[in-house]
This record gives sequence, structure tokens and C-alpha cells, in this order.
Amino acid sequence: MVKSDILAGLDIGSGKITCVLATHEPKDDLVKVLSASCVPCKGVKGGVVVDIPNAANSVRAAIEEAEEKINEIVGEVYLGIRGYHIESFNNRGAYNIARTDKEITADDVASVIDNAKAIKITAEREILHIVPQGFSLDKQKGVPNPVGMEGSLLEVNVHIVISASSHLNNLVKTIGQAGFKVSESVYNLLGLGEIVVTPEEKDLGCLLIDIGGQTTSVGIYYDGTLQFSKEIPIGGDYITRDIAYGLGTAMRTAREIKEKYGAAISSLVEDEMITVTSLDRRTQREIRPRDLLDFIQPRVEEIFSKIDHALQTSGYSDLCRNGAILTGGCSLLKGMPEACQQVLDLQQARMGYPAAEIVDCPQEYMTQEYLTAIGLACYPFFKNSYTEYSTSHKSPLGRTVLRWFRDLLNA
Repeated sequence: MVKSDILAGLDIGSGKITCVLATHEPKDDLVKVLSASCVPCKGVKGGVVVDIPNAANSVRAAIEEAEEKINEIVGEVYLGIRGYHIESFNNRGAYNIARTDKEITADDVASVIDNAKAIKITAEREILHIVPQGFSLDKQKGVPNPVGMEGSLLEVNVHIVISASSHLNNLVKTIGQAGFKVSESVYNLLGLGEIVVTPEEKDLGCLLIDIGGQTTSVGIYYDGTLQFSKEIPIGGDYITRDIAYGLGTAMRTAREIKEKYGAAISSLVEDEMITVTSLDRRTQREIRPRDLLDFIQPRVEEIFSKIDHALQTSGYSDLCRNGAILTGGCSLLKGMPEACQQVLDLQQARMGYPAAEIVDCPQEYMTQEYLTAIGLACYPFFKNSYTEYSTSHKSPLGRTVLRWFRDLLNA
């Protein structure tokens, strides 16, 4: 029988699919991770499905493996969305209170957000998220919750995330073919931000960087909310491919060498020799770990240079100089925080892990491999909700708005 109180977060990457099953503990207001699984993924490239049957088989294997560990069955998943097809930008909406009674209601706030999302997009695109960044009432900025206040002009700034409809639909079809439903489609970066970025970091300004296999997600937080996000079409698989090509070996071997011996900066390179098996597996040779720098360093610099370019063109680069939080498998490469700090000229850079006051997670799942899926499973129960207003699959606007106001009024 399907357990309705178990939340399933599903992260579909280009090389692997990760599933996390969790439940909400009302007493402590924590999300407790129950089980997780990670299986190889076929049929997905750069966050986009290219082969639905193969991708569906991988999805089914990942979810069923997680189910078996706790002997439970789930029916729906919170589906993570990432990839170069995602775009985002900020917009502003205004709403005049024409009534004699000038008290702001929940309907007024819903109306001003509706006005903010009144944008022109092509038929091939659709709005995935609308995240309110802050309200103004009669030109007075910095109003966190206008409900109950009086005024004539209500304004809001929002961050809008849009996705290619075809890619989103193909992902939903993949989940359906695997035998499951999509509770909601969630931009990966939003889920990650809620479990790895502290409220203080969000307020003072910071940079969140999630380096996946083929894409890198970047978000800038300031004044308590997400100000900027962008998908960059480069990731850790580019480093792996460079090593495989340069050493004449298989991608699997190159990935193992990168993870065991690779480093982003020369001071962290080890001395032991590395045995490399040829592509045809007939011969072996030895190389020095320092030789890997010729393949790794240029790509690491390229990744962070592309991030820096995105920041410089965003208009928000000065807001994140306090530091960066790194997530994703490639962030585990030795020296990545130091390289990030140096190339982006930041005060500090650290690895991102789930905050203990939000997530109760077994140590075996407290790794970058499961981090995004944990964020997706936590999505409905964030302790400090980022007040997201969503139009994503299986998530009616009214339900999301009511939940948002319920959280505000109970805060």
C-alpha cells in the first residue's frame, strides 16, 4: 500500500539517478531521511531526456531500491529539474487597492504576484517557479508580509524560472512510464538552497554553485532571498572526458582516477604513481599525479571563469563577495573551494551539507551524491519557507499560495 506521508525526492542526472525517501517529524519540525539509492542513468543528457524507455527503467530501479530498504511503497515524487533549457529573470508587479477598505488581504497579494508573472514567453516555454523577493506598500520597501496592513499601492519583486515545455513533459512522461506520478517539478537549485545555505548567508549575500556532470547551476542570495540564478552548460564530465582523451583510457577509468588522485590546485597533488589502463584494456602505463593537472586545471578555471562571467553580467556580482557554497559531485575534487575562492575573488568558499536543524540524515547519505535529492524530499516542509509561488506540474496555484500564506501567518 502506498504511504502518503513519505516524500520522495528524485534527482535525474546525466550519469546517475538518485532517490531519497523522507518523512516530516512535526514534533521537531525536521525532515527525517529514511532511505536513499543511486543507480546509473541511461537516456538523459544535460538534464534532458533523450531516450524515455531507458530513462524510465533507471527511474524505476532507483525508486524501487529506495523502497525496498524500508519496505514501503511510494506513488509520487518531487522531480528535480536542471539543465541548459532553464532560464530565469526578475520582474516587478503592482496592484492598486481600489476598495474603501484598504486592508491588504491574501487575495491582494495573490493578485500582485499574478501581475508580476504577466510576461510574454513563447509557446514552447512555461513558468516553473515564481519566487517573491520582497513587497512594497505605498512605495515603502522592505515589507515582508503585507497581509493585514493598509495601503493603496501594493508592489512585489519576483524571481521567475522558466523551462522548455517539451523537456519538462518528457521528464514527466518518463516518471509516468516508470509507474509513478510527479507531485511537483522543482528547480534543483531551490531545494539545495534551503538545506545548505544558512539564513545569515542569505541575508548578507552569498553564492550557491552546484556543479553537475554536464551543467552547473549558479544562484545569488541576498537580503534573505534568491536574487539571480543561471544554468551554465559545463560540468564535471568535461574534466573526466579531458582526462580520458589525454590518457587514452576509458571514461570509467578516467572518472576513478579523477576522484582518487585529481586536484584543482598543485599544492594538493600527491606523490604516488598512477597506473593507467589503455582504452583497449591490453596495456598499462604509469603517470605522475602532477600530470593530471594539465587536464584538470584548465577545465576548473574554465568552469569558474564562466561562472564569473555570469556574475559580472548579472548585475548582482557585488552581493555575493562574502563567500560561496559548493555542491555537486565535482565539488569533491580536492582544492575546489580554494580554486573557487581564488578565481572568483571571494572572501571564502565552503562545501555545502544539510543543516542539522532542518534535516535528520543518516551519515551514509550525508554526501554530495544524495544532497540534491535530499533537498527535493525536503521541499514541502522547509522550516523557513522561501515563499515560492509555483505553477509547476501537479501543483495548483491556489494550493501553493494558501500554503505560503498559512506559513506567513503562523510565523
